[in-house]
Amino acid sequence: MERLQFEMFANEILSRLPTKCVGRLRCVSKQWRYELSSHLFASIHYRRMANNLNRKVMMLTKTSIDNHNLIGGTLEISSRKIISFPVDTHLSNLIFLVSQYGIILMCIQWRPDELIIWNPTTNQLVNLCDKKPKKIFDLREDAVGIYMDSSNDLKILLLQRRKDDVIPRMYSRKTSEWKTLNFLKGADYGSSLYWWSSGTLCNNVLYFPSPHYWTPAKSYTIAFDVESEIFSKVSIPQHTGVVGRQNRDP
Repeated sequence: MERLQFEMFANEILSRLPTKCVGRLRCVSKQWRYELSSHLFASIHYRRMANNLNRKVMMLTKTSIDNHNLIGGTLEISSRKIISFPVDTHLSNLIFLVSQYGIILMCIQWRPDELIIWNPTTNQLVNLCDKKPKKIFDLREDAVGIYMDSSNDLKILLLQRRKDDVIPRMYSRKTSEWKTLNFLKGADYGSSLYWWSSGTLCNNVLYFPSPHYWTPAKSYTIAFDVESEIFSKVSIPQHTGVVGRQNRDP
């Protein structure tokens, strides 16, 4: 009962505090650190902060990772704070692939197959390629997306393109394991003539645009329903050449 009461206190009250304050409160005790580090609290806190008009923007330069306040749509340069990165590498080697829930999914150039989850607030980092199977990510061929399922488990969806086939793998932060999903049947999904974009999350669906290099009419989008874990193909509307009609006097 005591733990349940504290969990309600954390989710309903502490989740409304700024990120910096939450980070300090994690040092109060082991219980506070445990509750304020949970997937559920992180999800609730992110959603509350997302509705805040005062947001922050992270900027990656050649020499630093900068954090700025964004107040009322205006970037405050004077609020600049430098964020340290927990890996000893030149910042020009970092590639930010996609971000969601305050988490950044990224890779490091010149280190083959490294796919990394980084939380800039806590400065915690997990190399997903330390898990089986290894050599899992190819920057030139693969696409990734982040989402939170109904159980508040942060998951990574990876679309691997191997020998003209697409192998979808899903990583769970709760279990720290990968599992293979079923993909669509049909030709050309793994063709190297398609360029894969990172996934965009909208209404519990991840969308992966896949434009064709030479023939725009062949372009399509792969949609992934995060609840049913089912893929579907969405055709991209083609340009009809109709610009508009001008009003004419009768």
